[in-house]
Amino acid sequence: MIIIMIASFIGSIAFAVLYRIPKRLLIISGLVGMLGMATSEMAALYVNQVTAIFIGATTTALISELFARWIREPSILFLIPGIFPLVPGGKAYMTMLSFLRNDYVTGIEELASTVFMAGAIAGGIIVVSSVFRFSRNRLAKIG
Repeated sequence: MIIIMIASFIGSIAFAVLYRIPKRLLIISGLVGMLGMATSEMAALYVNQVTAIFIGATTTALISELFARWIREPSILFLIPGIFPLVPGGKAYMTMLSFLRNDYVTGIEELASTVFMAGAIAGGIIVVSSVFRFSRNRLAKIG
């Protein structure tokens, strides 16, 4: 678990550097990715992999929104690098490898799993973004 957290932290920072996130925000981007991946790994002990990734993506999006409000920067600066460790790149690779080896049954199974994981990531982000946007609009109408 510690190795996964360290790798997620470093991977998120590397992705943040790739996308030219300001240097002062790199550590926070790394923390967001590390916490999201740690949450996903902990959830995977109790639920299936797709649900665990949804929980990790939701956590990542929530932490990104909270840091964005605290630091007064766009949440996307933390969200994109933070989601990186959750992306099912290994699954996508195994999907392509199965198809290249003419193992179509395994390829279809891997493809379905990859698509569900990607959908879980998108769903987690959408849920948190919608809640924050809705609450901000409601507060603006009230006040």
